[in-house]
Amino acid sequence: MFKQLLRTMTTTAKLIHSETPGPIEISILTKIQDSFSPTYLKIVNDSYKHAHHAGIRGATNTTESHFNIEIVSSIFEGKTLPTRHRLVYNLLDDEIKHKGVHALQLRTKTESEINKTI
Repeated sequence: MFKQLLRTMTTTAKLIHSETPGPIEISILTKIQDSFSPTYLKIVNDSYKHAHHAGIRGATNTTESHFNIEIVSSIFEGKTLPTRHRLVYNLLDDEIKHKGVHALQLRTKTESEINKTI
């Protein structure tokens, strides 16, 4: 399933992810691709940086708990930053509430915003 997703995304968008993504990262990739049709998607699993923090001690998921996600999508056109972030948080509600995702660091842009910075 992941290889098929990867093939689909590489023909339509630039995708950057972990070398060996776990099930939660694959779920995040799939949901974002299906819902936002990004032209650029970068997901970095930063869980290892937080493994020894007090807030993560005793958690059942310590290997896929913190993600840095960058999304470029036309779906964000005309939406404020808080609205964009709400869209992502609502999409990943199950991962946050039931699968142990503790933190998301988001960067949500449109293609025109990216082109302005070039």
